Amino acid sequence: MQSTTELELAPGKRKLIEAALRLTAGGRSFATLGLRELAREAGLNPNTFYRHFDTLDDLACEAVGWVSRRLRPMLRRERWLAAHDEPHSVPRRASAAFFAFALENREAFLSALAEYHGTSAALREAVRVNLHEVSAEMADDVVQLNLIPALSREMVEEICTQIVLQLFHLSHEYIGNAAQREALIDYAERFIVRLFAGAIVLARHDAQGSM
Repeated sequence: MQSTTELELAPGKRKLIEAALRLTAGGRSFATLGLRELAREAGLNPNTFYRHFDTLDDLACEAVGWVSRRLRPMLRRERWLAAHDEPHSVPRRASAAFFAFALENREAFLSALAEYHGTSAALREAVRVNLHEVSAEMADDVVQLNLIPALSREMVEEICTQIVLQLFHLSHEYIGNAAQREALIDYAERFIVRLFAGAIVLARHDAQGSM
């Protein structure tokens, strides 16, 4: 797990990232930002940008990674605590924690959602790579905690990828629709349970067919 120091950013870099996230949370692409506009929003001299980044894509990729580095250890901690308390509660507690983090980091999630299909290939790849890291760690936890012993590691990884993508896209509605938040957590829990349950049924069917 990363230390607090590893998660911290230089003050100027953090101000630029937070300013960029505020400016893009409404759906704008990072590519449309001007350096003077960004510096003004951050309360910094425009020249400060080049002390920390070479391009706007560099800033955007760093922003995505910075959020991911805080999200992943939080989710792992929640999964392990839930598994220790009540293993059946892992899907709900992990989903609730994911959505709560998305709401707390509203600008970052809205920006990432906009850039998932955006014009910058580098940023699209950065979002996908970080989502893959979240799903890979989820698969690690499912295996290490022995939550679904009937499934192969390959199948667990495939399901975790689907879950993370679904929760990521649902985060937009969770952020924007306060009245539906509890229902979205309920849905996410059912979605996860049904995916794993269906995979278990298929695995048993395949095992019987090979006898």
